[in-house]
Amino acid sequence: MLIRTLLLLIVSSLAWGQEAMFYIGTGDVIAINVYSEPDLNQRVRIDKSGDVRMPFIGVVNALGKTASELSSEIEDAYLDGYLVEPNVNVVIERFRPFFIKGAVKAVGAYDFQFDLSVDEAIAIAGGLTERASKRDWFLIRGPEKNRIATKAEQIVHPGDIIIIEQSMF
Repeated sequence: MLIRTLLLLIVSSLAWGQEAMFYIGTGDVIAINVYSEPDLNQRVRIDKSGDVRMPFIGVVNALGKTASELSSEIEDAYLDGYLVEPNVNVVIERFRPFFIKGAVKAVGAYDFQFDLSVDEAIAIAGGLTERASKRDWFLIRGPEKNRIATKAEQIVHPGDIIIIEQSMF
């Protein structure tokens, strides 16, 4: 029991560092653990609706929230007559992929990795083609699908779409 509690604390502290930058989105896999209530624990892949069905409290929407924000929301819902002192931990177990398209050798979706730069993502995609632009690189990020000019050292987020334009010469 002590080892399980220690592991939960370690995972929580790791998740705390992750969630500071990342919001839950479509395709992420999350684990919801309610301490001392194993029947309430869940592992869920987030679909387009973002809805997660929780026992007793019903639907909770996870889209656009950090893991700690979702934890707090679920705790508050369980406090409303269901549990005396709920302790909920949400961990993003697997992030949605990032995508790369344009003038790279292997266009496609790739597994998200922490601290991955645009330059490293291009390497994962097989490198630039001969006609690739050296400066017209863009990221499409977030639910608003903002198109952002980017550079090689920019960090890639889950769900980002990297676009490498072709050069004229």
